[in-house]
Amino acid sequence: MSDRKASAEPLLDFTTATAANALSPGARHDFLDRRNDGRLATIRADGWPHVTPIWFLWQAPVFLFSLGASRLHLSNLRSDARATFCVGEDLERDGSGRGTIAAVAFGRATITTMEDDEAFVRAMTEAVLGRYRPTDEAIVWAEDRAIVTLAPHRWLTWASPPTAPER
Repeated sequence: MSDRKASAEPLLDFTTATAANALSPGARHDFLDRRNDGRLATIRADGWPHVTPIWFLWQAPVFLFSLGASRLHLSNLRSDARATFCVGEDLERDGSGRGTIAAVAFGRATITTMEDDEAFVRAMTEAVLGRYRPTDEAIVWAEDRAIVTLAPHRWLTWASPPTAPER
């Protein structure tokens, strides 16, 4: 191994997910409990990924999403239940060098429609969307909704150490 490569290896913990900077299950839970946006990825009929920002509720051990019945993610998941969900926070955006934190979950999703269980869909929509905005708005209920439940079977997490110099 070259000296350059050996001296660079500890720096990888600042730039990518490694075993050294993985979140503990408790830290992952605490991070996912915070109100952040996530990115949900599903597989389109043409094989390409479909990725969009989405609000969520973490109810360990699952994520819950409330989607309008016409959303593409729902038709994608009906064809292929595999999904990836990423939540990240860039603490360095303000130039402070405080690091970054992220959790990526890989799993299979299930869909509950209003036809399946209207009381559950209404309650979970209130819980999910209520974290981010008032849910009594007509736009929330402009169409039927469905709850997507994602049960992760694999995780990729990291919290890069702060890069700001000590003061």
